[in-house]
Amino acid sequence: MYIYYTATNLRYRLNLWYYFKMQQPKDLIICPHCQSINTKKTLKKGEAAYCSVCDAYLYAKDPYLLQKIFALSMSALVLFMLANTYPIVSINIAQMGSELTLLEAILRLFDQGYLFVSFFSLLVLFVFPLLLMVLLFLYGLLSLFVVECGVIRQLLIAISVIRRWSMLDIFFIAVLVALIKIYEYASIHFGPAFWSLALFIAIEIYLVRMQPVSMLWDVWEEQCEVS
Repeated sequence: MYIYYTATNLRYRLNLWYYFKMQQPKDLIICPHCQSINTKKTLKKGEAAYCSVCDAYLYAKDPYLLQKIFALSMSALVLFMLANTYPIVSINIAQMGSELTLLEAILRLFDQGYLFVSFFSLLVLFVFPLLLMVLLFLYGLLSLFVVECGVIRQLLIAISVIRRWSMLDIFFIAVLVALIKIYEYASIHFGPAFWSLALFIAIEIYLVRMQPVSMLWDVWEEQCEVS
């Protein structure tokens, strides 16, 4: 297992070196699944490109990409506000009830002395997801109505970094697993925040996981005519 990981990591680094040193970076793209190098092709509207080695999805030409980002990120911000206003779940065990919001759960960790865990949870479960959606909203807004190339470029750099640190989906799965384990012993009521959080995560997965950030850079290059 270690040898396989080392070989894969070495292959990835060699591909990166070839990507940046031997060819024009804008003409090539590295597959996120198998780390093979593919040549970027000009697509027509509605077409998609796939890896030549593993056939994984790479990018597409979506004529409504900016509209989707703007509308979905704005919706996600509203859902995020709701998810942090109401309790996620209400649990009643032996006539003892308990309900917590996301921020209250993080503060509970802090009160119990888990300083590092509470601070890390605050970042990856609240700050980074919120900041990521704000950045995507601003990207869609500026790209559609203003087209400030310098500002959009800085937004894309921030999105490229922060998108790796949003972990609300992992937290949500952990909550579901915990609820399944106590389902037979407790009365569980899903609050409005639970469904808001589920919808927020679905939007985040679509915008961040299913839409490669290279597509956002391509739109920026087209708008700003970067050679």
